[in-house]
Amino acid sequence: MTPRRICSTLLAAAALCGVFSLVLAPDAFAQGCAMCGTAFIKDDPVTRAFNWSVLFLIAMPYTIFGLAAGWLFLAHRRRGRHRAEVITMPITREVPAPAAGPEES
Repeated sequence: MTPRRICSTLLAAAALCGVFSLVLAPDAFAQGCAMCGTAFIKDDPVTRAFNWSVLFLIAMPYTIFGLAAGWLFLAHRRRGRHRAEVITMPITREVPAPAAGPEES
């Protein structure tokens, strides 16, 4: 198998797992939390309020991370336009003579 084929196979498997977890099994994941599985009734205003509060709590770290990553990306992109100049070095260089000083015996 070529590396490209392996990469595409792994990507397809990851996509399939993602679709399965998002579409087919949300109730099974909700049962992992004792409060979510038993305390909330479907279509209850308290349940909807709890869901929105969790979404807002989750959104804030992603927003901060996204802003920091976007800033770093733009800073890197702007800095990449000004490339360093290539300096040609001479092939040979002179070696300095040793300093004259008192001889030790």
